[in-house]
Amino acid sequence: MVDVSSAAETRGDEWIPAQSLDRLLRLPLPPPRIFIRPWWFPVEELRNPLVFYLEAWLADTIFGADRARIPEIEWMCQTLLLVDIVDSGKLVEITVFGRPRVQHRVKSLLLNVASWRRKHRVRAEKMKQLEEFLKAAATGSQIPNIPL
Repeated sequence: MVDVSSAAETRGDEWIPAQSLDRLLRLPLPPPRIFIRPWWFPVEELRNPLVFYLEAWLADTIFGADRARIPEIEWMCQTLLLVDIVDSGKLVEITVFGRPRVQHRVKSLLLNVASWRRKHRVRAEKMKQLEEFLKAAATGSQIPNIPL
């Protein structure tokens, strides 16, 4: 048992009081991931899934960090989606269940959104470089070289 008067225990870079660690250890484990087929999804369409991969940061922007948008996308597209992290967190595997035509439409939709997000990120990085260049030019200091 952890003594209440103990200062704190460390875990990584953060300090967590001993009492809260003790409380966390007493909590029940989260329930296992059980996938229940929705009533609107036919069993026959579970046979041939379509699998593709995206970068993890793209999946976070598309589906949300906690994957909260997946049920909404499933309902709108009438498909089932599984999003699993692979390659030590750098990639995610997206499995699409449904009719083949719908699978390809969902894949195309997600890849188009990913492409737009990539372009948006590149544009934001270029804007940041431009701001730094203009700040440096305004102060009269040595002007950094910007690759365009």
